[in-house]
Amino acid sequence: MSTHAYVLVVLRTLNDPEEKDYLRALRKKGYPIEFVTNGQDPLPILVSRPPIAACFEFDYPDLQGLTDLRQAKQRAASVPLLMITQAHSESLAVWAFRTRVWDYFVQPVDLARFLKVVETLDQLRQPATSRETSRKAHDVSNQIPPEARLRCIAPGGPQAQLALAISYIEQHLHQKVAQAEVAERCGMSAFQLSRLFRKLTNTTFQGFLLEKRIAEAQRLLANPKVSITDVCFSVGFRDLSYFTRTFQKYIGQTPTLYRQDLLRRSAPHSPLPLASPKTSTSSNGLHETVTTPADVTRD
Repeated sequence: MSTHAYVLVVLRTLNDPEEKDYLRALRKKGYPIEFVTNGQDPLPILVSRPPIAACFEFDYPDLQGLTDLRQAKQRAASVPLLMITQAHSESLAVWAFRTRVWDYFVQPVDLARFLKVVETLDQLRQPATSRETSRKAHDVSNQIPPEARLRCIAPGGPQAQLALAISYIEQHLHQKVAQAEVAERCGMSAFQLSRLFRKLTNTTFQGFLLEKRIAEAQRLLANPKVSITDVCFSVGFRDLSYFTRTFQKYIGQTPTLYRQDLLRRSAPHSPLPLASPKTSTSSNGLHETVTTPADVTRD
């Protein structure tokens, strides 16, 4: 099946589409771009006119969007899929690579790496590409990402003990995290763990735990589909009023106002000219999100 010289962008986004940096970079390099909007099935295009690559763009992936990606890979297996998302998590990345996406990008996209991947795929999918060129291109596409931690931590040392404690905290944010239990896992007493955190992070164990919870809450609040009550319990708080007070103490705003500011700043300013009709939107151009009464009264 011959490859057609264009990049297909499959939009599975909550907000109206807007001109992203990676799209401008593709155009600057001379790649034609075609779009599949929300509600449209990309499979007929993928099967009849296979592109250089298909970019599935998500803001916050939902079940339907991820199902679309998996079906595209199953039924158009020869087309390389690139996944672009705002909501990065380790489990999402693992799922993407198990689904056999070619590469995975978190917004803002690393443009240099993204363009290199597209260039690689363009070379690989040309009929005249030699075996040697294909091997070199594949090697380039699998380079170690720049965000990888290259510093080696001595096993058993304070840094390793701290890394173990932080790893446990990050994996159990949604649960009750007891300092004594974490200390036991690190092979020290609760007092020693407290001293370790003060020395290496300039904060207490409990202070560090709260900062992690609030940081995760900020990430979840960026998704309008998740209620504030769900955010509260997802990051380990058991009382909505306490969560609201703590969030305001650290961020300077209640969760509701913080989310409203995020949505206001992320409102699209330059929507792409798309052929298909838009879904129903509110007066400010965003999809309407229902806030539960508990979220309003508690904040």
